[in-house]
Amino acid sequence: MKKIRSILAVGALLLTVFSHTISAQNTKSGAPVIPVPAGDVRKKSPKEGSAPKIQIGKAETSKLSNGLTVIVVENHKLPRVSFRVFADFDPVQEKDAAGYADMAGELLSKGTTSRTKSQLDEEVDFIGASLSSDANGVSGACLAKHTDKLLGLMSDVLLNPTFPAEELDKAKRRAESGLASAKDNAEAIAGNVGKVLRYGKNHPYGENMTEETLAKITLDQIKNYHATYFKPNIAYLVIVGDINKADAIAKAEKYFGKWKAGDVPKHQYATPKQPEKTQVDFVHKTGAVNRSSILPIPSNCTTAIPMPSLPV
Repeated sequence: MKKIRSILAVGALLLTVFSHTISAQNTKSGAPVIPVPAGDVRKKSPKEGSAPKIQIGKAETSKLSNGLTVIVVENHKLPRVSFRVFADFDPVQEKDAAGYADMAGELLSKGTTSRTKSQLDEEVDFIGASLSSDANGVSGACLAKHTDKLLGLMSDVLLNPTFPAEELDKAKRRAESGLASAKDNAEAIAGNVGKVLRYGKNHPYGENMTEETLAKITLDQIKNYHATYFKPNIAYLVIVGDINKADAIAKAEKYFGKWKAGDVPKHQYATPKQPEKTQVDFVHKTGAVNRSSILPIPSNCTTAIPMPSLPV
């Protein structure tokens, strides 16, 4: 009996000490502190998991009589279909009107010969779809039951754009605002200068839109860009989703079969040369603190200070 009492007493004492220890480790808010596991568990890197499996659906390719390449990937998990029309032409050098290609892509979906911008937006919203345009074509997605409606809108946008003058004015004002904010953005400045340094000013990838080039963009340039480069014989129609190949080809023929083929100019540019050694370039920015005197420059680097002539 005495042994049992002794064991109970020792147990009560240990319980009291433990409870005091826990309460002493509570945070100010009263929440207990989670004890750190013993050993060097945190020093060991987690084990590598298995590589994710990328499963791409089987693509089936066909070509329409006008040369449009149709690529269909069936995926019947969801009742949705996405479409992308992509004109695959060489990069275009825009020179003193840099930016007009992107401007043409933006204006492509701002009105057609049969629909205004607001009518297009209303019809797209009514079926819960999406429709956008860029310098190389149009994209869209919708429920499978609205496929015909969306393809009709995409075809109208691609083949019958009007490029309204008022929409160009709006696009220019948005671009001006973006250029103004980019002047104080270090990443934007570095990105613009980096393009020039990598490709040179005489390469399409080295061109930057500026206030001067933006002012020279005209509707005629935009319309000529669309008429020259948007041809089915160098374009792809990619269809992915809840649709079978036969139906997809039939709809492609219905909505894009009248798209007229034509010759598209080819452009070749000199391959940019890789720098012979690591190069550090400084760009002048009005109001920036001059830290060139305190930044150590590696001995194997060259510097260019500053480069105000580059468009930023």
